[in-house]
Amino acid sequence: MKSEIKNATVRKVRNRGFKPVSYHHDTGVHNGWVYKVGTKWTHARFPSLGNVRISKADMRHVREL
Repeated sequence: MKSEIKNATVRKVRNRGFKPVSYHHDTGVHNGWVYKVGTKWTHARFPSLGNVRISKADMRHVREL
């Protein structure tokens, strides 16, 4: 998959054109990256959660690194 990065770091994520983010979820804080932004959903990948769709309302829990 194009959005997968092995041993992801902030530098690798930015060099591949993605936006590194921190997501404050019910299970804790997860670091990952946004790879697609749509009109209703933002698609992000987190090594601990996998691919996640985040609604525009829940984007208030996402911070850019």
